[in-house]
Amino acid sequence: MDEPIAIAALKRFVADGQWKEAQAKPAFSNRSSGQRVAVIGSGPAGLSAAHDMALLGHHVTIFEALPVLGGMLRVGVPEYRLPKNVLDEEIQSILDLGIEVRTGVRIGEKIKIADLFGEGFKAVFVGIGAHRGRRLRIPGEDEFEGMVSAVFFLRSVSQGGGPEVGRKVAVIGGGNTAIHSARCALRMGAEAVHIVYRRSGDEMPAAQEEIEEAVYEGVQISYLISPLEILGEGGKVSGLKCIKNRLGKADASGRRRPEAVPGSEFTLAVDMVIAAIGQEPEASFLAGELELTEKGKRIHVEDPYTLVTTHPGVFAGGDAVTGPVTLVEAIAAGKRAAISIDSYLKGEPLPSPAPAEAVETKELSSALIEKTRKFARCKKISLPRGQRLKGFDEVDAALPEDLAIREALRCLHCYLGARIDKEKCVSCLTCVRVCPLGIPTTNKMGEVTIDPFACQACGMCAVECPVQAIDIRLDARSEIVEKIEKALGESQHTRPAIVGFFDLHGNFGSSDMESLRQDYPNILPVMVFGLRRIDTSDILKAFEHGADAVFLAGCPPDADPFPEVEGSVKGRIARARAILEASGVDGRCLEFFDMPEQGLVKKEQIDGLIQRVKELRPSPQKGLPSQ
Repeated sequence: MDEPIAIAALKRFVADGQWKEAQAKPAFSNRSSGQRVAVIGSGPAGLSAAHDMALLGHHVTIFEALPVLGGMLRVGVPEYRLPKNVLDEEIQSILDLGIEVRTGVRIGEKIKIADLFGEGFKAVFVGIGAHRGRRLRIPGEDEFEGMVSAVFFLRSVSQGGGPEVGRKVAVIGGGNTAIHSARCALRMGAEAVHIVYRRSGDEMPAAQEEIEEAVYEGVQISYLISPLEILGEGGKVSGLKCIKNRLGKADASGRRRPEAVPGSEFTLAVDMVIAAIGQEPEASFLAGELELTEKGKRIHVEDPYTLVTTHPGVFAGGDAVTGPVTLVEAIAAGKRAAISIDSYLKGEPLPSPAPAEAVETKELSSALIEKTRKFARCKKISLPRGQRLKGFDEVDAALPEDLAIREALRCLHCYLGARIDKEKCVSCLTCVRVCPLGIPTTNKMGEVTIDPFACQACGMCAVECPVQAIDIRLDARSEIVEKIEKALGESQHTRPAIVGFFDLHGNFGSSDMESLRQDYPNILPVMVFGLRRIDTSDILKAFEHGADAVFLAGCPPDADPFPEVEGSVKGRIARARAILEASGVDGRCLEFFDMPEQGLVKKEQIDGLIQRVKELRPSPQKGLPSQ
């Protein structure tokens, strides 16, 4: 239809939000299990395992070979992507659960896994990551100063040192580590950085966004090139001999295999080469205690879900088992291991994976795409190129609240829309008539079907259905009534009590809500995904539960995904007003306000409504104003 939702930006907004410090710490078991668990490695897998096991009441000790915690998050991800202070805060929140830490301890040298059991640990999780760079295996690799692995280079940079960066740097590889190395080299003073990758851009494994950022910062990327030899003069790197490739048949990875083009050799004049062709675990020290894979580079697990190894009580996960994977996959492994270890310590069967629930996705029809209102994806906020290269300041900033809300509201709410109760449906076709997108369809028997993937949860059909055979999963009808009752229940002594239905598509944020509460404590906000979800009965329900007045605040026209249904909303208000009048209640206690371009509602509108209510004589029943 258009661009996807900026999910990563929205997740970051929540994580970095102003309410972060107000978040309650997770409640963990006050009843200690009395069981001690050792975690080897403090990368994402180890930290997540330690976190979850501490929540389960186990006493966790982390053993880390480096002097700092974080694994590749600390020594492999540059600070311009993940600031150290943010990582420190996240790690500290985990340690605050009562986790013990021993840094500078390399298991396998003086302390073996068997020794940990001798110390009283009842289970061990091994999450040592993949901290050894793969070798190029070409001439000159070990001969000249200025030839380094990306793992060594990034670790040195993260620790505030690093080798002297040359004027012209070549980075060999096509993954995110290669991109990180190239961007760091620019920040360390390199005048020119050149990435050489043996396949085409389509096969390059680095994230597209990372590639675009590197190019923006001045990194040059050459595709279909393989290194042949590291050249040097006077003991230092002086060049990189390369050969051009063409793509042949696909290999085991599904990518087309690069084939050298005879006679296409050439030399890049560089004084530093960074090898970034992959990482692998340093698991050889475990050979006598755990079973390793055939090549002896990764830990073998008996079950990829439970992560149990051949050694009783020892579990392993993350890069040490799978090889380099994403951060999310490593965290997931740690969390699975925590569940398995908890079951093991309790003497219970190890868990088995739950059946995956596949969600059907499909192409939306061209007619639906044409009818759906489009909203532009928010643009990320980033430092300009010149400012980036001056240091390691974070490149991308979090979205401000207004943009984050606007971006979240671009969601089409697939599978959160209308559901028909076939037992109640009388095939009156009201839903077919009122749907602004034409989603409901009928068969020859007159039975109505609503495609749950195509429905965008506007709520019109649920409100208009005369037999209440339709409900919405997002902001269900019952939830709206609960919101009304809760709002009025929390304000027994505030008069005049005014319920305000606010369309969440308006351009407002938490500061606007806070100002409303401070300036008008008698305004009781009820937030809904569109006023089109509010029925006449909802308005009357507010009066029935003790509201002295009600207003509905509609979002600005440029923010409304369904502007064509505003007439229906105002029609319901008119019907509610007529019922109030017929019941002896002054209809002027019910209003419709247009939200301003920014904010919730204009001050003069609220002041006018409050003054009007105060001038009316209270009804002897429920405090309702009367004529």
